[in-house]
Amino acid sequence: MVHKLPRYSARRVRRDRKMLYEVEGRCYPGVTTVLSATKPPEAREALQRWRQRVGIEESQRISGQASSAGTRLHQQIAAYLNDDNVDIPADLTGYWSSIQPVLSRVEAALLVEGAVWHSAGYVGFPDALVVIDGQVHLCDWKTALRPKQFQWLGDYFLQIAAYRAAATEVYAEFGLEVEKGLIAIALADRPAQLFEVSLADMDDHWVQFRRRLGEFERRRQRP
Repeated sequence: MVHKLPRYSARRVRRDRKMLYEVEGRCYPGVTTVLSATKPPEAREALQRWRQRVGIEESQRISGQASSAGTRLHQQIAAYLNDDNVDIPADLTGYWSSIQPVLSRVEAALLVEGAVWHSAGYVGFPDALVVIDGQVHLCDWKTALRPKQFQWLGDYFLQIAAYRAAATEVYAEFGLEVEKGLIAIALADRPAQLFEVSLADMDDHWVQFRRRLGEFERRRQRP
C-alpha cells in the first residue's frame, strides 16, 4: 500500500502572453488549458446554443454561481481529507450532503490537491488520491446545478487519464498505482452522481488526451 505522498506545487507564470505553470525550472500548460483550447467544434456549438437560449447575462450568472460553489466546496473537501476544520456555509449544505457519503468511504488520503506533471509536457492538479475499498482512486470533485448525462463528460474522463499518467510518473519511486478513477458530481438536492473509470478506460482516454495535447502543441507553434 502506498502511504501519504509528498505534495508538490507549481508556480503560475506568464510566457508570451500565455498562462503556464513552472515546475523544476520548466514551464508547462495545464491539463484544463489543453482541453479547453482543443474542445471539439460540436461541444463549443452546444455551449453557444445554451448561452443564446438562456441569454448572456443569465448564462454568466449561472456560470459564476456554479464556479463559486465549486471552488468553495473544493476547499471544504480538502479540509475534510486533511483532517482540518470543516465549516459549511448555508448555501453549500445541499452540495455537502450530496458528496459527504462519498467522502465517508475514504480510508486514507494519499494526496490532496497537489501538482503533478508529465514528460509529455503538461501539469495537472488532481483533487485527491485516496483509498476507497482498498483501492487507490484518483478523484475529481465537480458541482452541477442539475444531473449530467454521461455523453457530456468526455473531457472529464480525459482529465482523469492525464492526471493518472502524470501522478504515476511523478510518484514512480513510491510505487504509486492508480487503480480507478472517480468523478463525483455534487448536486444541491440529491446524492452525488458517481462515475467510476476503470484502468482499461483510463488507458483509452490517455490515448485521446495525447492526441489533444499534440493538437494543442501544433496550434501553439503556428505563426
